[in-house]
Amino acid sequence: MSERLGPADDVVEELRSDKASNDERWALSLISSGHYLSHFYGLVLPPLFPLLKTEFDISYIELGLAITAYSLLGGILQAPVGFLVDRLGPSRVLLSGMALIAASVLLMGFVSSYWMLLVLAIFAGLGNSVFHPADYAILAGSVGEKRLGRAYSMHTFSGFLGGACAPVAMLALAAQWDWRSALIITGGIGLVVFAIMAIRRDVLVGEEKAEKNTIDETKSPSGLALLTTAPILLFLVFFILYGIASSGLIAFISSGLMELHGLGLEAANTALTAHLFGVVGGILLTGVIADRYSRHIVTGSAALVLATIATLLPTIGISSEIGLIVVMTLAGIGLGGILPPRDLMLNAVIPQGQTGKVFGFVFVGYSLGYSISPPALGAYLDTGQPEMVFIGCAGFAALSLVAVITANIVAERKP
Repeated sequence: MSERLGPADDVVEELRSDKASNDERWALSLISSGHYLSHFYGLVLPPLFPLLKTEFDISYIELGLAITAYSLLGGILQAPVGFLVDRLGPSRVLLSGMALIAASVLLMGFVSSYWMLLVLAIFAGLGNSVFHPADYAILAGSVGEKRLGRAYSMHTFSGFLGGACAPVAMLALAAQWDWRSALIITGGIGLVVFAIMAIRRDVLVGEEKAEKNTIDETKSPSGLALLTTAPILLFLVFFILYGIASSGLIAFISSGLMELHGLGLEAANTALTAHLFGVVGGILLTGVIADRYSRHIVTGSAALVLATIATLLPTIGISSEIGLIVVMTLAGIGLGGILPPRDLMLNAVIPQGQTGKVFGFVFVGYSLGYSISPPALGAYLDTGQPEMVFIGCAGFAALSLVAVITANIVAERKP
């Protein structure tokens, strides 16, 4: 027979609840800060290219190589890093990556040659590879299931915000002091975040400390076997297709609208900016919806349908400046809106303790798609077919919809 809790027991339970909520807020704040800096650091060098070109007497091709080294290494290594996350624990791997990327950016402010800059870009890319595998493992272990959608939303939003802030911040710091000081200051901020993470490491709880999953681990595949199951491979395909669609639009909205409808540079860039704000808005919107409505495939599908239709509209009748800005905003809302439901659907098919490797694996697909799209779609602009940029991006968004629906169906049919 259960006993009714007395006043003292009520107080204890309330204190435990308050502590859990406070720990969740700390965990989400630290993870989001790291994700913000991850995307910020990916764009610290491009705004400084003219200054670096003059300083080291190098070409833009050589400068671009530094970005390629950072991006490709950070993307490809996410898969093996995911295995380390699940073996060593996500907080340990995250702290190592945070220290490495921040220290690398800081040291870029002291380089005396291009080759030193390139080596540090490689080390920064290595540090950057930890964020997605470690972050998602920590969120899965630190945040309650009922709040996970909003947590994923804030995590994704922070990354986009970091990328948006980097160019403005780096130019402002370089104008106030110089490019070396800009890198030293931004790297130093990362080391401060690393120090706070190390001090509050207790809240960065990985899945090994989370409540045990009800899945029978003896019947669930793990390791490489898990990565080759149908649902995970279908999510990998989705990440590739989504990466192609989203990066293609970001790269060529401005140029595509200028070529297709004769928009001026200012109006075309306004459409791009509106699209990026739409992405952020979509992320925040569906993050809230996801915690209140559990049919994530419905929310995600609606977002991708919106993205597909809105991306096609510039080719089938919408030609006014205001109209194009509106439809590009809607396309952004759709492409952003799929992200929280995507993460929740993927998380639902991952056995306990396997989150790091799975998210690391599928994000390699996103990096591949993101790398493939710009040169492939750029060829259409070079050959006078700007409408194909939007048709192509809409097509890949539609294919990603097919992939995520199929992945969801296959996952639900598994015993």
